[in-house]
Amino acid sequence: MNAADKLRIRVKELQKAINPTIKNTVNQNKKLLIYYQTGEQWYGKGEDSKGFDIVPSYALSTIKSKRNKGQKTSNVTLRDTGELYKSIKIDAQTNAFIISANVEYFKYLVLHYGSNILLGIQRSNLKKFVENEVLPNLKQEFKAIIAK
Repeated sequence: MNAADKLRIRVKELQKAINPTIKNTVNQNKKLLIYYQTGEQWYGKGEDSKGFDIVPSYALSTIKSKRNKGQKTSNVTLRDTGELYKSIKIDAQTNAFIISANVEYFKYLVLHYGSNILLGIQRSNLKKFVENEVLPNLKQEFKAIIAK
């Protein structure tokens, strides 16, 4: 086998390694992705997946109730009992990952706040994830393939 054939094989191996490496990285970092969704976006900023404020804001009765419980009221957090946050799951696919919530009342939140904006990682958080988690894993995998 000549050098060009060896190079062709390595390039194919590199291409084949991309999606599995990304999927493995997602699987290894589900807690981080869930934190981006719940901790940074919802609780921290009260924002949806597009970076917009979750609206409508809390009703006065909700603000009063949350204050009585010692909970944050400066933005919509979607956190009252904590069950929604605990129910968030990440399912790594070949070319993507899916975020889901498994609480009975989630359908009402979707009706109230919007259908396609609540679940999803904002671009800024995805960028951090790619730079800090995905790229280092890809580099490591590529180094191993090239070293063969």
